Amino acid sequence: MRQLIVGMACAVAALGLTAASGARSDRSAKQPAYADGAVIVDYGVGTDARLRTGLERGVGGTVRHRFRNGAVLLSVPSGQVSSAIDALRRSGQVRYAEPDYLQVASAVPNDPSFTKQWALSNLGQSVNGTTGTAGDDERATPAWDVTTGSSSIVVAEVDTGVDYNHPDLAANIWSNPGGINGCAAGTHGYNVLTSTCDPMDDDTSYGGHGTHVAGIIGAVGNNGVGVSGVNWTTRILPVKWLNSSGSGTTSQLISALDWVLQAKQAGVNIRVVNDSATFVGTSFSQALSDEIDALGQAGILFVTAAGNTGEDNDDPSVGRYPCRYDRPTEICVTASAQNDTLPSWANYGATTVDLAAPGNNIYSTLRNNTYGFINGGSMAAAQVSGAAGLILSADSLSTTALKADILDNVDPVAALSGLVRTGGRLDICSAIPGCVSRPTPSSLPVVSGAPQQGQTVAVSNGSWHGSPTSYTYQWERCDASGANCTSISGATQSSYLVTAADVGATLRGAVTATNAYGTGAAESAQTAVVTAGASNGTFGVTTVGGSSDPLTIDRKRVNHFSLGVSGNVTKLSMYLEPGGK
Repeated sequence: MRQLIVGMACAVAALGLTAASGARSDRSAKQPAYADGAVIVDYGVGTDARLRTGLERGVGGTVRHRFRNGAVLLSVPSGQVSSAIDALRRSGQVRYAEPDYLQVASAVPNDPSFTKQWALSNLGQSVNGTTGTAGDDERATPAWDVTTGSSSIVVAEVDTGVDYNHPDLAANIWSNPGGINGCAAGTHGYNVLTSTCDPMDDDTSYGGHGTHVAGIIGAVGNNGVGVSGVNWTTRILPVKWLNSSGSGTTSQLISALDWVLQAKQAGVNIRVVNDSATFVGTSFSQALSDEIDALGQAGILFVTAAGNTGEDNDDPSVGRYPCRYDRPTEICVTASAQNDTLPSWANYGATTVDLAAPGNNIYSTLRNNTYGFINGGSMAAAQVSGAAGLILSADSLSTTALKADILDNVDPVAALSGLVRTGGRLDICSAIPGCVSRPTPSSLPVVSGAPQQGQTVAVSNGSWHGSPTSYTYQWERCDASGANCTSISGATQSSYLVTAADVGATLRGAVTATNAYGTGAAESAQTAVVTAGASNGTFGVTTVGGSSDPLTIDRKRVNHFSLGVSGNVTKLSMYLEPGGK
């Protein structure tokens, strides 16, 4: 008989650990985080009280809490958890001494429409009629176990304005303390078109393009309302330069950016500018290129969209600006879909477009307290701008270092190779030091071998985030349509010999990956329907004494046997036994 191996992909919610307070671990570190200044110790039964006190004083500790099981929680000096544990263990007087580990479930917000936000958590769910591929997202949920943003980081958005009264945005909208660029206290930005301090969104083409972008960057997270932004907590500063139909001029964009620069010089901590509008073809502007450089010199990252015309931005006759300026403190983003491919309308460019980010079928805030779906590079740029603000809330980086951190930590995607400079899609968790999680699949296991009775098939591990340390396997038998799958008893190796029981069914193999933080599972697609084939076995006379013959000189005997299926005889045994004649 033979066996068949197959794998299938399924999404697993990530589990992350929070970083220790006030400290950032090295990017390669994968040790569980723990509370600074705390040690749990158990001295065991009968330990002398004076000895306990001496040990505690020796590590600079004081008892913070006594547990009913006899253990105590010690307060120790900041930064000395490891040395205190080592000293206590070396004393030989304790049953155990260990850190006070931080364990937090994946930070999934309670916003009711979060399941529509596949960009933040793609579990393979159907969104707006499209089913995604599990794991093809920007890995926001494990990043939120490290940070959910900071109100001290300001992201400027130059667009059609923002509905700053939207209940899912209002708490995260920047408010002028008074006097910034001549605007009164309580105003929320600037309107280049009217030269006023009111950047209210009046876009009619999309129902609130700038408001949609703002929701992606920083809709209030975990507030039980609508959606969540990449940042749960941030400050969005809107500067309106596009009119109600989404059009504007180079000079108006420069004026908007100049207002942002002046605000930064006045003390507003603007670190990122999101500009989702594009100019077509040969519309190079030295003035705008210089303005982007000025932003960089002021410590501001400029994030822009690649465009939505399905063209190669490397071609100067059709390439989009500002994407093509390629300044040292600029990032150009194209849109990816729910299965990590580029939509047909998304622009690309192996030398001009830096990375992809979710931009197709994106659900976010709209004008007048509403929500809806919009497709576009605008949405992809907003994902990166939100990610930049989130990274800065956890790690102070220069503008060039911030850009490098985002681009050096993309999730490599085969479908993006040769289409974007990094060959990958935004990966927020990988860009934030200290972000760790249970293993999550980045590419699915693949089955090799023919689904035929008597054949052996095998499943690969696939590729994973989270650096798994071990893998386990389970084969499943499904019906001919690939549904109603059940585990095959004992089929727990990476290879499987297809049996007669599998004929007419399909098979798949599940792979479970494990690291220090837990497990994750992925499965291959089902195989084709298993067909009958040659079987190994014993045929003909199978018992001693089945026939007899006198042993005379030159005696010959021929027996004919038929195999039940096509095959080759690989072994023939004949036993002679004396008796009678």
